Amino acid sequence: MINLYVNKVIPDQEFRSLIYSGALILYSKLATNADFCDYAKKCVLNEFGDDIDPRLIHVRLPIDEFVKKVAALKAEFTNSIQSKAHIRDFLIEIGQDPKDYFLDVPRIRVVPDYDYLHAGVSYAYLPHRDTWYGAADCQINTWMPIFPISADQTMMLNPYYFDRPVKNTSGDWDLKNWVMNERPAAKQHIAAENRPHPLSLEQIRQETELRVAGESGDMIVFSGAHLHGTVRNNSGQVRFSIDFRIYHCEDLLSRRGARNQDGSAKNIEFGYRDLFRASDFEPYSGVIK
Repeated sequence: MINLYVNKVIPDQEFRSLIYSGALILYSKLATNADFCDYAKKCVLNEFGDDIDPRLIHVRLPIDEFVKKVAALKAEFTNSIQSKAHIRDFLIEIGQDPKDYFLDVPRIRVVPDYDYLHAGVSYAYLPHRDTWYGAADCQINTWMPIFPISADQTMMLNPYYFDRPVKNTSGDWDLKNWVMNERPAAKQHIAAENRPHPLSLEQIRQETELRVAGESGDMIVFSGAHLHGTVRNNSGQVRFSIDFRIYHCEDLLSRRGARNQDGSAKNIEFGYRDLFRASDFEPYSGVIK
């Protein structure tokens, strides 16, 4: 059984314990999320222009130009101080102390119609746990659409597998290699996704999927140990979304978190170098000696 909490203010310790137990939290009324989406929309319009609905921009652009613009958009959004500030403000609004958390840089996902592009900068993630990619057990994920979406444009969670191991290839996957080599090469993959990803070796049940569809800024919060992935987008529109991860300092150092059912990626600690303290954006390496 997986519980869903909607717009509920949850004390710090209980918040983390619920997430680690598999609970899902939906926030649909946060002012900080609305502001974050407004900022993301400005970034999108700065890159693609405002003379066409950005959700239809793939109709106009050849794939090579689309990939170039998406890569520039991702770099601007991910590395801006404004994006980090929005995460800090989110933590404050939900009653968490930013001094107690690290954050990973936020990502803006741009997922066009599947038949147009589903590799590289717009890779459609197959069902996976983030622990297969080397995530810490205490990783708390967030995900929200920038524009309203339908159920055939979204991401999926599959709570059925939260406490059920899945045979997978994460033992062959190296986080250091991904960060140093594969992630920077995303824009080179257009016709097909040739970068290695940890994958399930089992058929995943689709009837137990939970598909999250909502308005701009409607956020789902969940453990990185949940099985999740990209729904094949056949809507004819581009899906824009924001996701970021947070980690409680004590839990990261003590290795507390959700139970790791089946992840065995290499060089997990290498990912810590990408983390920043949420209160002042000091890098992990400068805070933890």
